[in-house]
Amino acid sequence: MQYIIYWLISENQKNSYVGFSHDISSRLLYHKKGKVKSTQDFEKFRCFHLEDVDTLQKARNRECYWKSAVGRKKLKRYFDKIISINNSSNG
Repeated sequence: MQYIIYWLISENQKNSYVGFSHDISSRLLYHKKGKVKSTQDFEKFRCFHLEDVDTLQKARNRECYWKSAVGRKKLKRYFDKIISINNSSNG
């Protein structure tokens, strides 16, 4: 079974969440309906696909990595690039 590791950023860009799912459509619907405690205050968010893995164990390990200090720093660099690209294309 294929698992997707994803990253949500709240529209106000103050909060983020990393998770994984084998059914990303259903999982995102849960987030949008406020059924996930960690993201229920996000209101609107953007979703970014981080990576695919082929086992549940790998998905858990990668989720832990992205939630670690090293992983969060890497996500911040990605986020800064995204903001930079969006600002340059809007200006």
